[in-house]
Amino acid sequence: PIIGIGRKVRSRDAARCRRSLETELFYKLAHTLPLPRRVSADLDKAAIMRVTLSFLRMHHLRSGDTSEERVTDGDEDTVDGFYPRALAGFIMVMTEEGDMIYLGDSVSKHLGIPQLELLGQSVYDFVHPCDQEELRDLLAPRPGVSKKKPAQQHTEMNFFLRMKSTLTSRGRTVNIKSATWKVLHCTGHMRVCCSGEDSSPPAGSFMTVLCEPIPHPSSVEFPLDRSTFLTRHSMDLRFTHCDGRVSELVGYEPEDLIGKSAYKFHHALDSDHVTKSLHILLSKGQVCTSLYRFLAKSGGFVWAETQATVIYNNKTSQPEAVVCLNFILSVVEQADVVFSVEQTGCGLKSDPVSEASEETLCDSDSSSSVELSLQLKENPEDLLQLAPVSGDPIVPLTGHPHTLIHTLVLYQHVVSVSPEIGRLGV
Repeated sequence: PIIGIGRKVRSRDAARCRRSLETELFYKLAHTLPLPRRVSADLDKAAIMRVTLSFLRMHHLRSGDTSEERVTDGDEDTVDGFYPRALAGFIMVMTEEGDMIYLGDSVSKHLGIPQLELLGQSVYDFVHPCDQEELRDLLAPRPGVSKKKPAQQHTEMNFFLRMKSTLTSRGRTVNIKSATWKVLHCTGHMRVCCSGEDSSPPAGSFMTVLCEPIPHPSSVEFPLDRSTFLTRHSMDLRFTHCDGRVSELVGYEPEDLIGKSAYKFHHALDSDHVTKSLHILLSKGQVCTSLYRFLAKSGGFVWAETQATVIYNNKTSQPEAVVCLNFILSVVEQADVVFSVEQTGCGLKSDPVSEASEETLCDSDSSSSVELSLQLKENPEDLLQLAPVSGDPIVPLTGHPHTLIHTLVLYQHVVSVSPEIGRLGV
């Protein structure tokens, strides 16, 4: 028994010694990380390992990137630290497996989740389930697509992602279990890095994106900028409300747009982009368009960008409206060219004289039809006389009310390609 007790004591002392050495190693490792001392002192062992692995992977990827010149600490400008603060979002770097190996300090400002709680975690744990497959397709490597060397391959990225957010509309922070989804507009590039030698295997690929949250209309500060106007639409994108500033920017009066479809006021060459943006809006709840051409009254167009948000009913949780913030980025271009009937006045206001004549014509048509029907009921044998016989000549029914055809003038979009379209990336 005495021997057994001695073994237990030695085993307990050895375990205590191992734990002390482990704690000391983690303490030293935490203080070697590029973090403030007060931050690293509060990290637990799991967080220390996550941050350390993220730092090593980031260093490994950067060491394999030979496409850009290295910048030493002494060459950094004193204003470099202010660039992330000037961004309307945060920077995120992900590996092809979906691990977040770098996040900007401002991530907590936009998502409410601290930077160190996300660093080293899988992005799929914080992404909406319906967006995970799309993100996997973007992060998956595509070998053989380009003939360039791996280090020279650049793939532009522009997509929308829903991530968890613990921030409420009032700026408070809730528990991660009560987090809501926030739509982020992610723009950046995917890069494949090699170790510098042609024979060496790739060091890995990573995606660097700027994630910009799309502001909700309820959080927008009023009054708006002079080059911005607000519109409200039904779910089929018909105007139900329009800011009066639209007359100064594109020439229309608000009543000219009410009841009209928004599809009638963009350039025909931008139809694919507008349709794609609408699909994103209906599936994710928010979208921010790229540059497109908003048709101005009487001819021409202005370059515009729109942030659209679906508004849901508080009681039924069903979508009931779309609110858009429209940013006008240019003056009217090609003002002497008419691209749509809506720009003329014919599509905006109907002619009361033509409407009256059309109603009179419809009344005469209906009365003639009733009389003809009564006559045929009284004398059914007249149908036999009206039936054509083989060999009879074809006689046009001129003068009958049903032969009157209304002339419909179709205005086609005028396709006008200007040299600056390619430079603007439209």
